[in-house]
Amino acid sequence: MKRIVDSVASRLAFFPPDPPMYEIKPSDSDPNKLLFRWATPGGGKRIVNCECQVLRLQHFKTGCGRTSSAGEICAAWLPHKRQSSLTVLFSHGNAVDLGAVLLFCNELSRDLQCNVLAYDYSGYGRSGGTPSVTTSLSDIRLCYDWLLEQGIPPSKIVLFGQSVGSGPTVDLAAKMPNLAGVVLHTPLLSGMRVLNPNWRYWPSLLDVYPNMRLIAQIKVPVLVMHGTQDEVIDIAHGKELHGLCKRPHTPFWAEGYNHQNLEMAPGYLPALRDFMRHCATRQE
Repeated sequence: MKRIVDSVASRLAFFPPDPPMYEIKPSDSDPNKLLFRWATPGGGKRIVNCECQVLRLQHFKTGCGRTSSAGEICAAWLPHKRQSSLTVLFSHGNAVDLGAVLLFCNELSRDLQCNVLAYDYSGYGRSGGTPSVTTSLSDIRLCYDWLLEQGIPPSKIVLFGQSVGSGPTVDLAAKMPNLAGVVLHTPLLSGMRVLNPNWRYWPSLLDVYPNMRLIAQIKVPVLVMHGTQDEVIDIAHGKELHGLCKRPHTPFWAEGYNHQNLEMAPGYLPALRDFMRHCATRQE
């Protein structure tokens, strides 16, 4: 059954940039510095440095009494310069990798005064393996466990899922009752409802990222953010998910903004700041 689900998902959700949008190179000042590269109008490459700790997180499998490596994913740790009360675990969308989102995550860390851990799914960027629903759920759990190993309790972690990243985010949040909160940026109801929103019936066992079935199990505050002109995932997805939340926070509906520019809306950061304050005060 997992093979069927992953086969469906591969046609719906997983489009890793090829080649990856960044490189990891050692430097004199920081052997783990992450270097981004983007194509420029002239066909060349522009290198931008971002100060962060690059992590190679290992998946392990156990069999016949032995534990062996099952691949690794690439993640980036951006601790805030001040001691922060909250940490964001960021799961990006389907057609990007760390090279496209890490500067945005850096801005989140600065503007929200929080730590951020961002990562690439298996098969994305410099992560090994092949992208699938199964591996993406393992990837976010691997990152979550790393945060716990650093001494960060669940009550200080905010899960942030962007687009397809809402799938792993909702799946994990539904299992973790003591998180600080959850942010869903242009989320989907489920994979099949993005592919064909007019289908009323679809075998639930063959659907992917069934957020609409899982979100009611989330026991912490949830902020849903969506643009009214979203051309990839209609705002109806966000509104229905907001209505299904057990602990909905005031949603952010950005008039005139779409799937690609929601974060540019004037009220985007203020809405996030308000939510982060709410999550922080809950723990006091």
